[in-house]
Amino acid sequence: MGVEVEIFGQKYLIKGDGDPDYIRQLAEFVDSKMREVHGKLQLSTPGKIAVLAALNISHELFNSKKEMAEQESIIANRAERLLELISIELKT
Repeated sequence: MGVEVEIFGQKYLIKGDGDPDYIRQLAEFVDSKMREVHGKLQLSTPGKIAVLAALNISHELFNSKKEMAEQESIIANRAERLLELISIELKT
């Protein structure tokens, strides 16, 4: 089974077991990133546009992962502190 999508004017048949709506959503996201890069830089080749769009998407992903790790660390520290406070209260 495959899902036909269009990215930056090119049609692609994506084969796999993934949810077709999810695959379309991914394709729309990539298409929008490529159009965004093209609009800002007016590059001539789709290959260059795709590489810069991929770099932008990767940058967003890495930033999200970093923010998530920072939030997890904050939550872990707060949970540890709460457990310490509960332990102190239970001893008294």
